[in-house]
Amino acid sequence: MKGVLEFLARRYIAGVGAEDAVSVARALNGSGILATIDNLGENVRTEEEAGASVREYTGLLDLIKSSGVNSTVSLKLTHLGLDISSLLARDNAGRIIKAASSLDNFVRIDMEGSAYTERTMEIFLHLRSRYPNVGIAIQSSLRRSAGDVRLLIERGASVRLVKGAYKEPPEIAFPRKPDVDRNFEILMKELLLKGKSPAIATHDERLLNEAIRFVNENNIPKGRFEFQMLLGIKRTLQKRLALEGYRVRVYIPYGPNWLPYSVRRLRERKENLFFVVKNIFD
Repeated sequence: MKGVLEFLARRYIAGVGAEDAVSVARALNGSGILATIDNLGENVRTEEEAGASVREYTGLLDLIKSSGVNSTVSLKLTHLGLDISSLLARDNAGRIIKAASSLDNFVRIDMEGSAYTERTMEIFLHLRSRYPNVGIAIQSSLRRSAGDVRLLIERGASVRLVKGAYKEPPEIAFPRKPDVDRNFEILMKELLLKGKSPAIATHDERLLNEAIRFVNENNIPKGRFEFQMLLGIKRTLQKRLALEGYRVRVYIPYGPNWLPYSVRRLRERKENLFFVVKNIFD
């Protein structure tokens, strides 16, 4: 398994250092594609580890600025100490967001498993009341997400809409893929009509085509939203959409923790492995 993951990682993970991620972002920018960089990590257990994550992100933001690449950053609150306390994670995230603001950059808070959803929303809403340069991800697989999207639209927050990669119980999440896709489409259209700078994060070409049809039908300018995809997935499609004038942003993960992170994601849902493998020849 490790050998397989190391082979796949060369395409789907930028490398172990921030310089690797910035180099990948620069190449994507050359094709008219924007970037968001994520330092891989989650579920830190000590305040020292959480502090190290903050330093990594502030250093990354400085590197993005000095290199001139067009990239935001993405982060997980458990990487900043959420398992230790909500206050610690909130304060650490605030330090990163404040640093990003001083550099005219933007931070996206990723959504993790459902055990963290409510606390992530609470922390985000607190931070959003202080900093305009922060957004959040919402998973269409969760039953609660329609209410969360309505609230976030009311608050003028930027939402990245994803399907969700975590295995969840049926009382919390839709167990059938068609239901997840249907909810994605409903929330996608609501965000495109009413949301602030929404990010439609999917590789599903049916949903992407429906988004394009919908924005054309409703005269929604291309600059009011963006499509987001993962590094190494549907690369031909990414370039085509960018050439057609759409804002396309690619999620670039990096860091020494790529192996344990990848193993956990693949163990959680077998669909995650199938998804990666079936796109390897694009």
